[in-house]
Amino acid sequence: MTAPIFPLLNASDEVKSYLESGGILRAFEFGLAPDKPKPPYLVWQDISGIPQNHLDCPANIDHVTIQVDIYTTNADDLRNIREAVRRAFEADNSCTITGLRGNERDPDSKMYRTGFDSNWFVDR
Repeated sequence: MTAPIFPLLNASDEVKSYLESGGILRAFEFGLAPDKPKPPYLVWQDISGIPQNHLDCPANIDHVTIQVDIYTTNADDLRNIREAVRRAFEADNSCTITGLRGNERDPDSKMYRTGFDSNWFVDR
C-alpha cells in the first residue's frame, strides 16, 4: 500500500479547482509526469519509510515521508494551491504535515515552486 495521495487530491473540490483541466487532475508521482505538463501541477515522491515492526509479528504499518512539490506560473496561486493540498491531506487522519518549504522561481522556466513534507502511517 501507499499513501492515498491521488484519492485525497481528487476528493477535494478546492484542489481540483486549481489542478484539474479537462477532467484530468495534474498530480503526478515523481518520474511519471509527462514531459512539460501544463501548469499548475503537483509532483510527489516517497523520500523515506520505516516499517513499524513488532516483536510478535511482521510490520503491518509503514511510516512514510512524502515530499510534495507544486509548480505554477502564477505567483498568486502558489500559496493557495499549497494550502488546498495541505487541507486535503490533513483530512486523512494518517497524515501529518511536517515541514513547509519556501517559494522559489526557476530562472529558465520562470515557474514558481513550493512544497512540503508529509508523514503518513500506511497500512500494508
